[in-house]
Amino acid sequence: MPKSTAFAPSWDTSSFGHPADTSPMECSALADHLSVCSRSRGPWPALHNGAAVVRGFVMPRLVTTVFIVTLLAGTTWLVS
Repeated sequence: MPKSTAFAPSWDTSSFGHPADTSPMECSALADHLSVCSRSRGPWPALHNGAAVVRGFVMPRLVTTVFIVTLLAGTTWLVS
């Protein structure tokens, strides 16, 4: 029984025999572009990234975080 080639993967690239990798010049241009874009937005991307880091740390430890915050708030309330 012959194998059907209708579902065989077909890859087409525009590298024309050269490695289909990014060149150092392309990486440099991308870095320059991202630098310009991030400066044009001001401090918001950095603030957003910081919030994502905090959320990524707190969410898996939600119960522990709530317990510690409650413990600190209760201790502060009792001391004052």
